[in-house]
Amino acid sequence: MNLHKHIWTDALQMDDFREEGLRTTEKLKRLVGLAEGYETRVKEETELTKEQLKTRYVGKVDPKKHLEQVAQEILEDNIVSLSRTMIDKEASMATTNGTSGRHNGSMDVDEEL
Repeated sequence: MNLHKHIWTDALQMDDFREEGLRTTEKLKRLVGLAEGYETRVKEETELTKEQLKTRYVGKVDPKKHLEQVAQEILEDNIVSLSRTMIDKEASMATTNGTSGRHNGSMDVDEEL
């Protein structure tokens, strides 16, 4: 018996939109703080000597690296959220005669130029 087995549909469970909005807002605030930190670091690098730069940022957070990381997290979270929403919407639509009510069994095709 598999008591701890993960069900494949767990990844499709919708999160609360308010919670997702709060998480996104927190990450955006963090992104703004890192951008400000990166700006001050760039300004300081033009003013400090090479000797001062060697020891100035030892053991401190690198804002540029964390900016990329947080931005990537925000993009990934939003893409996953949108995908889940679209899958949930399509899966929950009423079906008539074995086809989706909106599509009527046909696929949308762009016209050729």
